[in-house]
Amino acid sequence: MTTVQPTDRIGDALPLTHVPPPSSASLPLALRVRVWLKLAQWLQAVGVYPTMDAMGTVPTPKRAASKPPRWLTRPLPADVTIADLPSAANGPPASLRVYRPVDITERSPLVLFMHGGGFVTGGLDAMQFLCAQVASTAPALVVSVSYPLAPEHPYPAALNTGYAALGWVSEHAGELGGDPNRLIVMGDSAGGNLAAALCLLTRRNGGPRIEGQVLIYPALDATLSTAAMRRAGAKRRAECETFYGYYAGDADPSDELVSPLLADDLSELPPATIITAEHDSLRDDGLLYAMRIERAGVPVRYTNYLGMPHGFLSMPRICTAAPQAIEEIARAVSGLG
Repeated sequence: MTTVQPTDRIGDALPLTHVPPPSSASLPLALRVRVWLKLAQWLQAVGVYPTMDAMGTVPTPKRAASKPPRWLTRPLPADVTIADLPSAANGPPASLRVYRPVDITERSPLVLFMHGGGFVTGGLDAMQFLCAQVASTAPALVVSVSYPLAPEHPYPAALNTGYAALGWVSEHAGELGGDPNRLIVMGDSAGGNLAAALCLLTRRNGGPRIEGQVLIYPALDATLSTAAMRRAGAKRRAECETFYGYYAGDADPSDELVSPLLADDLSELPPATIITAEHDSLRDDGLLYAMRIERAGVPVRYTNYLGMPHGFLSMPRICTAAPQAIEEIARAVSGLG
């Protein structure tokens, strides 16, 4: 296990044996974050934002277009070009968005990104700021995947699309401009689930070879059995039950490709960087996964960002830890591949 010293009071990267208990909250949510979360709850209550229960009735194109309000993010870096690759019979198996920094080389890491959104919302616009910043800072070629959303397309549709995209990106790395030998998967929240599941699936299928995984406040347990989830309020737990229900469909929620945290064997997986948020009902998903893969012999760096809520990388203007977390992710991408 690699020992990592604390970076500062916002993000603590610690040896896993010294991670504080999940119940210990050393920093409260920042005032402006609390204000935004209250505002978001009010907007949901008056019908501006749909509840998770109502999400299944929202037209798929509208859900796929979901993205953070512009005032919560920041301008995209000027040194990154962005190009969309539509799915085609002789092309990508899904719509892809490619983020290419000006200083990319043939040895630059190639990152396949799976967006969050509870498996039911989001698309290529969902985490554009994060993808562009990682591409610029690493530098790396970042390829974001538009996968089919639940409930119309339950498991394994999103995972199969991600796996097909991974194979296509690996085969066409030279054309895209990245190194196929430095292939990394990355995802936030539900996308973190898909990224972790891709590592399990490629191990099962014998490829493509993944050199590293970056899991950002990942949702890894569809049975919702962690202590943090049990401590979450009834509303939050009900939301998680709903989105996992949409995604899992008729599948066993304890299947390792639905709940990577519950996999029997986590050995021989790619080295991992795992980021969690202190005030997040999914914190234990990432923490316990980090501990389990470390015990299985997988190199892992785990960082818990103090005082932060779930999804804080979508809110860089009000979440002060976001720039530091993006810098950590970029360093991980540079070092994993």
